[in-house]
Amino acid sequence: MIRSVQGQTESLVFYKTPNRRQRVARSRLMAVVIIAAVAASAGVIEQFHARSASATTSSSGPATYFPR
Repeated sequence: MIRSVQGQTESLVFYKTPNRRQRVARSRLMAVVIIAAVAASAGVIEQFHARSASATTSSSGPATYFPR
């Protein structure tokens, strides 16, 4: 248990620390959220790049970011 700041009654308030299962679940959830955020940002960047590309270049993918 971790002691927190004293409550209004001037007594110590204790909080239960998360157990291993809760920590693992939280870290997995955070990993999924980060992966989804990176994928969404990559999609947004690809859309901006596709809009700014000329009509003659119809290829897409990671190689389109580099000029030929």
